[in-house]
Amino acid sequence: VMKRNKYTLGILSLFVAFILCAACYILFIYKTDYLKIFVVYYKAAPLIKTEIFEPIQGGRAVADTPSRQGTFTAEEIAWLNQNMIGDNTGQNISGLNRYFSELTALYWIWKNTDSPYVGMFHYRRFLSINDNARYPMLEFPSMRFRHLGINHLKGFAEEFLHELELEKKYILPWFATHDILVTEPIKLNAYEQYKKEHIISDLDAALEIIHKKYPFMYESALQTLHGEEGFYPTNMFITRREILDNYASWLFSILLPLYEEIKDDIARRDTEQKLAFAYLAERLFTVYLRYEQQYHGLRIKEFPFALASNFFEPPAGQPFIILKTPDWQDIFIDQKNNIICSFNNPYRNCGKFRFLPQNRLEVKWDNGGKSLFFHTGENIFTLEKQP
Repeated sequence: VMKRNKYTLGILSLFVAFILCAACYILFIYKTDYLKIFVVYYKAAPLIKTEIFEPIQGGRAVADTPSRQGTFTAEEIAWLNQNMIGDNTGQNISGLNRYFSELTALYWIWKNTDSPYVGMFHYRRFLSINDNARYPMLEFPSMRFRHLGINHLKGFAEEFLHELELEKKYILPWFATHDILVTEPIKLNAYEQYKKEHIISDLDAALEIIHKKYPFMYESALQTLHGEEGFYPTNMFITRREILDNYASWLFSILLPLYEEIKDDIARRDTEQKLAFAYLAERLFTVYLRYEQQYHGLRIKEFPFALASNFFEPPAGQPFIILKTPDWQDIFIDQKNNIICSFNNPYRNCGKFRFLPQNRLEVKWDNGGKSLFFHTGENIFTLEKQP
């Protein structure tokens, strides 16, 4: 009996220990800073800040100097200072932002944070993890992305993030089968595209540094850049800490020496071409991931990105209509199953439509409201009445 009781007690002790360990593990995973995605801002815009999203100002050290977006006002700079952290504390290269763009934030994240899972988005660009998100998916020959108006983020940020499945409960399970989450590539010859849009000698110089410092990667880099699989745009990702650390160490060991080589030349360029290092990083990010995938089994998961913008022109061949009211006018993309979606209207983007007699159009909005429009021109419908 004594032996049996000791045996039972031992089993119970092991079970209790297992439960406690499991509880501690769950608490560790779901603690606030286990997953942290930094959203890079340069100017005042709808604030994305949640349990896992942390806004960060890129280039705070040079915020009062001219940028591609122009020169910011004292009020705009004050708003950024009040609402988010900056990239100018601790170990940083914030002063290089006019050349490195979001990479100054990436450098800060690398050097000054320790979340086991970490990511970087832009204030108007995000990964769209949900394949069935209702925001319009725009299809182009070399890429696709979801689109919505930046004004939509002002009132519906949490709804927007939920719709794209940008919450911890949706993101973390992907790491059971993958190591890094990135945007879908722009499918074209990355080298030729860079040559057309930017200054190719910059990319050639970066390749030469790879040849000298990482000769084992050089041929793979050439194959990646000259192939037709394209490159990962926007410098966005979510990944494990050790992968970020290894990538950032590699990236900045190339870009910072390159900056020293060409800084006199780059200082004379226009504001667009001064951002060479951010554009280079998109290609080098792809070079690094493809090499790691091929030789070390890196598991990459690609998603479309979502873009928030107040400018939109529908791609050729995609059906659309224009709806007009006294308060707004917007383009609506015709999705499948009689669903139309837009970007800046007050009805949370989407609705189900049907055509009625006498050239009238009825839209039942996501929020339960309904609007009637009448045809007033090619692809144009004007509000008739609001029930």
